Amino acid sequence: MTVDDSLTDYAYDFIKNICEKFGPRYSSSEAEKKANLWIKEEFDKYCDEVYLEEFKTNPNLYPQGLIKICGILAGVAWIFMPLKFPFNILSGIFILLTILVLITELMMLKRWIKVFFKSGTSSNVWGRIKPTGEIKHRIIFEGHTDSAKVMRAVNENADPKILLLGFGFVYLFYTLIMSFIKLFVVLFTGEAIVLFSNDFVQITILDWIYFIPWLFLFPGFLYLIYGLTGNTVVEGANDNLSGSAVSAAIGKYIYDKRPKNIEIIIGSMGSEEIGDRGAKYFVDTHGDLLKDSYAFIIDSAGAGDKIFIVEKDTMHLTKYSQDVVQRIERAYELFKKDNPDVIKCERGGIPLGSSDACMYSKARYKASFIITIGEKLKKPPHWHSISDTWQNIDKKVLKDVIGICLKFVELVDKEFE
Repeated sequence: MTVDDSLTDYAYDFIKNICEKFGPRYSSSEAEKKANLWIKEEFDKYCDEVYLEEFKTNPNLYPQGLIKICGILAGVAWIFMPLKFPFNILSGIFILLTILVLITELMMLKRWIKVFFKSGTSSNVWGRIKPTGEIKHRIIFEGHTDSAKVMRAVNENADPKILLLGFGFVYLFYTLIMSFIKLFVVLFTGEAIVLFSNDFVQITILDWIYFIPWLFLFPGFLYLIYGLTGNTVVEGANDNLSGSAVSAAIGKYIYDKRPKNIEIIIGSMGSEEIGDRGAKYFVDTHGDLLKDSYAFIIDSAGAGDKIFIVEKDTMHLTKYSQDVVQRIERAYELFKKDNPDVIKCERGGIPLGSSDACMYSKARYKASFIITIGEKLKKPPHWHSISDTWQNIDKKVLKDVIGICLKFVELVDKEFE
């Protein structure tokens, strides 16, 4: 299985066409819907069966909605600090609620706060290409159709004030600790440290200790919330039309050069940027297809200096299948033998971010994913940035990733002969 320039050009034009025809494609938007209808028409050309499946989701919940809720909870927490004993503890309670939302929504994706957000309709597109013989195993290749909103402080066009961001995190824990300290000190010392008191307010020496650093910490917290939110939806050429384009190119190639034992499933899922919702729907709905499969998720494959095979992600507390990781690495080595100029490759964990592979792994299916990263930035180029356009896609990177994926198919097919 080899990659020629026409296949690379197809993947590149796939990205360009969607960007030019539909522009930015936020979850549940009309642009996302139309893009998936277009992708379905493409898949129809080289898949035996193609499906477009709609599902309900809450597009404004994750991640920016939960960040705004945390901003409100923690942003008003300090107001309760001067209240009369024991009501100052409300400051600590509001911070604990903030931390609870962060853990359960950002890391665990529980969606218990979805009642505060309007629902929308998103969609997945996926197709099947059958082998020439008996189906002994399956491989799922997929990217995602939707694109993200800018995060002001974390994309390469931003100039984040790192010290202010740090102050923002310190504010949370400082307020939590001081709230409990004041509660217990007043409880055990009575009026000894009280400077002023009436029916509602109780100013103590500890309030002075709290509010002097607060003057520096609270602006940092406001900047933190500002920096992690934004309203502009990016074009999403690399993240992640490149993953969908690579999947499409694989399907186009495999349709005429089918493996003997492996059914190939290609997909472009919706709503990945809001917590892998399309992948979750697919996993929850199609367990029959996934019980004997490897999910090879392609998340950003159109720019960068290095392919990174992800073994675990810290943000979602997820470990990925070593069966898949090792086969991706082996496929890379096989491709490198004939293509010594292939970009570098390494494996490991990532502290921030995730992909659709998370939902496969949490459902106990074998999955991993790759991203292409910059040598210095250690993240996908143009990540959540307005510069994530089709003009910044690197054909050489696309070609390498397509070639590695085809070697992965070849490798797995031989295992099941």
